[in-house]
Amino acid sequence: PSWPMACAWAVMQRLGLEGYERLTRVTLETRDSMLAAIRAIPGLRVLGAPEAQIVAFTAEPGSGLDAFALGDALLARGGWFHDRQTPPDSLHSTLSAGNAPIIEEWARDLTACAEQLAGKRATDRSTHYATLE
Repeated sequence: PSWPMACAWAVMQRLGLEGYERLTRVTLETRDSMLAAIRAIPGLRVLGAPEAQIVAFTAEPGSGLDAFALGDALLARGGWFHDRQTPPDSLHSTLSAGNAPIIEEWARDLTACAEQLAGKRATDRSTHYATLE
């Protein structure tokens, strides 16, 4: 269909190249902030080497952390939704420039949840990727 091309054209007309580059830069800076927050917590590991706006992370085996319990706690604490995927059990996020204003709050909640969850495992082991509830 031609609608994706029309959407891309409309976005470029609205933002211009400078606007598009600005939003891309903010998105990548936000990704870097998210990566730093994850890497600062012992027992968490970023999966792969994110080059764009997608980040996935897991809990290291033997760390006492559980990725799904962490995802549940983040949702309960601040409404932070992460897709759950396997293998390994991990949390997946797609970032945009719109996440920039709240990434520090997310990082604080991530740290607090990880500290509270040592040794706790989620009973729900189901995954959901790109679903609407």
